[in-house]
Amino acid sequence: MESVGASLGERSLETSLYAGAIGILLVILFMIIFYRLPGVIASIALAFYTVLFMVVISVARLNLSLPGIAGIILTIGMAVDANVIIFERIKEELTVGKTVRSAIDAGYKNAMSAIVDSNVTTIIASVVLWRLGTGTTVGFAKTLFTGVILSMIVMLFVSRFMMRALVPLNATNPKLYGVKTGKEEN
Repeated sequence: MESVGASLGERSLETSLYAGAIGILLVILFMIIFYRLPGVIASIALAFYTVLFMVVISVARLNLSLPGIAGIILTIGMAVDANVIIFERIKEELTVGKTVRSAIDAGYKNAMSAIVDSNVTTIIASVVLWRLGTGTTVGFAKTLFTGVILSMIVMLFVSRFMMRALVPLNATNPKLYGVKTGKEEN
């Protein structure tokens, strides 16, 4: 018979954190390559979100177990998904000839219902898991709930502020936003 010590859980936690960090870096690389300048903005917002999340976890004394890490990684994915939806809407608006400023405003406005719907659904599920779950399920639910709320705040305020700040900096070329011009498509 084999006995398993506490070091196995510690190694699993370290491995999960390492895998999560690699995943985040790959997502950031993808966002920058595919969305260009908005991808950089999303990456900065994602870094801000991650730091903010760690501060909240520390202050709230949430337990960082493997399910908790899974909740964090899931909410990071949801934050990236929200940015992808917004950036695709912005690209659509730029493609039809809108200015960058109006495309950014319309992109956020048009993406909002889909983002809010998915986040509210996830919040409801996390509350149910939190109230009815036991053990590690509660840890997952707490980090999921916290992460969804924080990602909405960062996406609605920080990311949007940074995107709008690009216009006065003369970042108004649609190519900077991943929009292909007629010359590139041929």
